[in-house]
This record gives sequence, C-alpha cells and structure tokens, in this order.
Amino acid sequence: MEKKNIYICATMDTKGEEAVFLKEQIEACGNNGIIIDVSLRKCDKEYPIDYTQEQVAQAAMIPLATVLGTNLRSEASRYMVAGLNVILQRLLKENKIDGVISLGGSGGTTIATGAMQQLPMGIPKVVVGTMASGNTLPYVQGQDILLINSVVDIQSLNFMSMYILTEAAHIIDAMARLPKIAKNRRKSIAITCFGVTTPCVQRCRELLEEYGYEILIFHARGVSGGKIMEKMIRENYFCGVLDVTTTELIDEVAGGAYVVGPDRLRAAVKKNIPYIVVPGATDMINIGPAEMLKPEQRDHVMYYHNNTSLLKLRSNEKEVLELAHVFADRLSESRGMVKVIVPTRGFSEVDKEGNVFWNPQTDSLFLRELQRSMPENVPVITDDHHINDPEFAELLVKNLVKMMKWQEVTAGVGREERE
Repeated sequence: MEKKNIYICATMDTKGEEAVFLKEQIEACGNNGIIIDVSLRKCDKEYPIDYTQEQVAQAAMIPLATVLGTNLRSEASRYMVAGLNVILQRLLKENKIDGVISLGGSGGTTIATGAMQQLPMGIPKVVVGTMASGNTLPYVQGQDILLINSVVDIQSLNFMSMYILTEAAHIIDAMARLPKIAKNRRKSIAITCFGVTTPCVQRCRELLEEYGYEILIFHARGVSGGKIMEKMIRENYFCGVLDVTTTELIDEVAGGAYVVGPDRLRAAVKKNIPYIVVPGATDMINIGPAEMLKPEQRDHVMYYHNNTSLLKLRSNEKEVLELAHVFADRLSESRGMVKVIVPTRGFSEVDKEGNVFWNPQTDSLFLRELQRSMPENVPVITDDHHINDPEFAELLVKNLVKMMKWQEVTAGVGREERE
C-alpha cells in the first residue's frame, strides 16, 4: 500500500504529546506523519519535529526571535501563517503533499487554516479541536476543510482525546486515498443563486443540461458563495460562468452581511472564459438579524425574508450608482469574453411590480450609470423581462453557449474533443 504524506500542523509547545500520538496513528494507517511546529513560544521538550518553528519563521523571511519577541499574538500568528503557507505551497509544487491535519485550540487552528485556505480544492484538509463546535466561518471560509469536534480540549491524552485523534487519522487516511477531484472543465459551468433568483437559475440549469453541461450552483452569501466560486474559477474548474446573482457586491457597497471583497467579479475576467454578469438581487442589501441594522440604514425600505428575522433593505440611488462603478471597474480588463445582461423589469422576486422592492426608477438609474461607465469592450445588453421570466433565462443561456462555442473554435479545439 502506497504511503501518503500527511502533514501535521501543531503548536508543539502545548500540543506536543497529542501531536506525536496523532503522528503514530497516521503511521499505523500506513502513511508518513510529518510534524510542522507552528508554536508562537519556544518548545523546550524534545519531539520528532520535521519542520521546526525556526524553519517556519525563516520561510516567512522572519527571524524566529521576532516571532517569539512580539507582544501581539495576532502579529506572531500572521508570521507563522505566512511561513506555513510557503512550506505547504513548496510541497504542493513538488507533489509531496497528500493531506494536512491540525489539532489544537483557536491559536493553532487559526494558523493552520490560514495556510490550508491557500491550498487547492481537493487536497484533504482536516482540523481537530474545540473550535469545530463554535463559529467556524473564520476557519473554513467556505472551503473544503473538514472540522472534527474534539469534545474535550486537547490538553492531555485520555480515552476521549485518543479516540478522536485516532478517528481523525483514519479519516484523513481515507481522504488521501480517494481519487483526485475529476474536473470536467470543458463541460462545467458555475452559476450564482439566491432564493429570489431561483426560477431563473433553475431554468438556466435545465437548458444548459440539455446542451450536455454540468452545473455547479453557488449560494451567493459571501465566503461560502461568490468567494469560493472565484477560487474555483482561478483553479480552472469551469468553461463558463453565469453570474446571475451579484448581491454580494451591493453588500460590499452598502454595508451588508455577504461581503466577499475586492476579488469578487475578477477571476473569470482574468481567466478570459465566457462570463455573463447579471445584477441579480442587487436591489437588496442583506443585513441578517435586525440587531445588525446600522443607524444610517434605517431610512431604507425594509423587508423580512423569513421568520428568523433575516432583514433585507432596498438599495437606494446613491448605492446603485456606486455599484455601477464597481461593475465597470472590475470588468474593464475583459478581452472579449464578458457580457452584462440586465433585465429591465426587476432584479429579484421582491423587485417585481407589486412587490415591496419594486422601484423601476432606481433600477433605471443603475442601468444608465452602468451603460455610461462601462468600457466599450464590455457590452451591456438590456432585456425587457423580469429576471425570473423564462425568456430572460433563455437569453442568458443563448448568449453563454454562443460565447463558449466561439471560444472553442478560436482555441482550436477539435470537434471530437468538444463532444
């Protein structure tokens, strides 16, 4: 049985005994257990460490004395995340990494996952610790990181911690032995979705599947939506993207909850793959629980999306003008593979004649500013339908398929390969 290289990230000054036990269990499964010490304090005990904290610091081009001497734990952590990332990326390029696992509390988990998040999709990533039972967003960030709750704090070896660590060793062994993700790049399309744009997305999916494409749908709610989609675009998973739901951008502009950040709307442009962008659900700013509402937002039209008090606000004229500039700026580097298609009868189910966010004046203002500010290399197409009308979905699919076929021809892809 082939041995897999499993890297164990641990703060050996406090989790040394437990990390060595995990290493033994990984090796009992027939693998190499390789320990990387990411401690922020000097480890005085002798352990079988493969990458010392000094090597991790040096990888970040920081003297270990700087890490140990800083009074700010957050600053020291950033140094170790940077060094760990350099080491893991180097191992990745050398094809020497089959999985990464960490164990510990918030400090060690923050360091380990900070580097795990930079690894490609499909590399097994496992975290064991009590942070798995709390707010996991900072650690997972929408990615394929598996969290295992340790039940008890990892502060000693006992019947519970040994069971959980043994379980984790077998889990990452199984993950490392799975076949790699079977990319279907020439036939996979990414689509962003929200409940209020679902009819459009469902119809697009039906039509594209009739063409033989495989559809991956991303719930456009920030890190687990647009952010992870952008990462997968950068990692070459898709032949085209239907960005039907760009609500994360209005949240960025207007202080909503589902913010991705400055990388949103950029990956497909840089990869130069067929990319259709729609202002889907940009009529709404996603707030979340009502107590998250800021004083300056109280003059907006409000809407409760469900019985759990998920509050949404209607975007106003000032916000949509800024949004238009964000679209224009981030799509401006297009090399001919981007289209913006705007439904003139509303951007979501709530932005429909008779519904609470229906405001054709604000939507028209956005459209005019978008047309004015968008560079000539990005066509802005208007369609006299609501976003959830079947005719609008058919227009999106017609344009995307045409772009993908044109790119196949210009790239010199043979008919047999396309089929």
